[in-house]
Amino acid sequence: MIQFVRSRRGNVLFPFLLALCLSFHVHAQTNISGKPGLIYIPSARQTDDAAFQFGYHFNPIRYGFRFNRKNSEGIYFANVTLLPRLEINVNLLRINHEIKRGQKGIGDRQLDIKYVLLKETAKRPAVAVILSAPFGIDNSLSTNALVATKTLRLGNRFYADVTAGFGSPIYVQRDESEKSNYNIFESLEIIKKKDLSYRYLSGPFGGFNLRFDNKAGFMAEWDSQHFNAGLYATLFRRWTVQAGILNFDQVTFGTSYAVNMLALPGRLRTYQEAARAKPPKPAPASEKEKLLNNFENLTIDSTGGKVTYEQRLYRNPYIGMLEMERARPDSGSREFIPMFQGVPIGAYKMGKRISYRQLAKAEMPRPGFLLNKYKLDFWLQPVFAANFGYREKTLQSNTSLLLQTQFYLWKGLALNAGILFPITNDMDNRPKIIRPAPVFLNQFLAFGKHFISASAGYFYNDQYGANVQYRHHDLTGPWSFGLEGGLTGLYYYTKSGIYYENMDKLLLIADASYRLSRPDVTLKLSGGRYLAGDEGARFDLIRQFTNAEVGLYVMKTNNGTTAGFNFAVPIPPGKIAQGKKVRFRTTDEFRWEYSYTRGFRIGERYRTGYQLDQKLRQYHTDYLNRQRP
Repeated sequence: MIQFVRSRRGNVLFPFLLALCLSFHVHAQTNISGKPGLIYIPSARQTDDAAFQFGYHFNPIRYGFRFNRKNSEGIYFANVTLLPRLEINVNLLRINHEIKRGQKGIGDRQLDIKYVLLKETAKRPAVAVILSAPFGIDNSLSTNALVATKTLRLGNRFYADVTAGFGSPIYVQRDESEKSNYNIFESLEIIKKKDLSYRYLSGPFGGFNLRFDNKAGFMAEWDSQHFNAGLYATLFRRWTVQAGILNFDQVTFGTSYAVNMLALPGRLRTYQEAARAKPPKPAPASEKEKLLNNFENLTIDSTGGKVTYEQRLYRNPYIGMLEMERARPDSGSREFIPMFQGVPIGAYKMGKRISYRQLAKAEMPRPGFLLNKYKLDFWLQPVFAANFGYREKTLQSNTSLLLQTQFYLWKGLALNAGILFPITNDMDNRPKIIRPAPVFLNQFLAFGKHFISASAGYFYNDQYGANVQYRHHDLTGPWSFGLEGGLTGLYYYTKSGIYYENMDKLLLIADASYRLSRPDVTLKLSGGRYLAGDEGARFDLIRQFTNAEVGLYVMKTNNGTTAGFNFAVPIPPGKIAQGKKVRFRTTDEFRWEYSYTRGFRIGERYRTGYQLDQKLRQYHTDYLNRQRP
């Protein structure tokens, strides 16, 4: 019997959708570029760790930043508190009402960094510095400013946030074309804002926000050029709508939505509370049966107090541990042993803190056929690749939906297969035909602190061949080291068959990573030979949140220099239908990476289902313990 499951029960949701159910408030008032602030000006207010905001603002024609008095503008933005005190803002300024669609390109892409130098105290305002990345070609919203903000209590539930700052009259950008944009630090030049049609944040600015709690407020400001005023209101605790009048002349408006990416959903917090009760509160029989149905290859050693299992629903292994703890609160199970492709990762003991130990050789399961111990597991996996910025074609994309499955053949050995359904493709002239998804074998091995992943077959990114990854990783320590090598060739499907090229592309990469336990940040330096034959190095800063991961990177190879960001999230709703033998779901992880340059093949790689470092850091005790109450 197949059981249909509501997405709110037992499923991992996209982080900002999960937050709809969370109990705490996230302050979401933003300025024109999506930073915490008033109408045009930013503030120094420190956002909560892991706060994430996204939204849209409309800028009227007479106050256009890019083409002043010619076109109105729409600003799309996302703002994330990557570290305590550190915010990253990405915004895209799009021109409205173009005579010819796309004549101005996709728009001005900009990345801003805000760091809170001083936290607010009873006697001192918060002080922050905001800097725009200098590698933009057209940065109409360039923000280089020093700003201070102080909150004054006016009475019961009424407050005044007073902000003052100074914006730099100059900024740095690149005198470059998008068609030769292979080095983000080349052709830098200093631009004087007085030479622009609109001088955004050039000189002193200030304003105030008179608010009722965090629910509504009146704003007034001097933005260094004009006086502006406006109102805002926060609905349903997270959604903010706002409008203002610029220079008592034209109207601007916008909206934003804010969540926090650290909190667990309410269902899992309830599980934690039940497990900590004295005695633990058992789950009802019907709930216990549903929870245990989420697991595969389940072995219960009541004598040794161990539960060995595999769960493929959740990107975050802590959710599986909580569900197992909920299903067996009074079983005497002292250790949980999660597996990946039938191979144990280690033994985790659930207490006030989660502890980890490596398994002894005698505790490892014997090799054997695994097909009868696992469900037929089918999932939907979106694939999206894109180039942005060409004026001839502002967005070139290759989008597909994959129906995938895995067959666990032996301990650690899995066959990955599926069907690919093309949706869009204007990046090359290959036909949009339904075809096999990547088909490959993967062998995963674990020996204490040593992990190996070996793959052979047809991979993602149109590469076929062989790939081997090795990683030395202490799941309780800060350091890890990795090696990866592969030999591949190009392939793709035509209407008449498969096109092959020689298997002559050598990939050789080594890396070293250091983990900061608070707040779950990994610093990774890697380098070697990449897919296009270019050699170079890359530095990543990766922040793990409860159900998501966000990273920034910079890279330099023989082919050029670039920077960008990446993220990994689960795709809702998770379980769609599940029975004892068959399951249909959405993927537990969607990864995507943005590079500021495109078309120059800088540090390209291919994907083989998973990277060892990405998989293993999910099992690190620091990451798991950060989710404990």
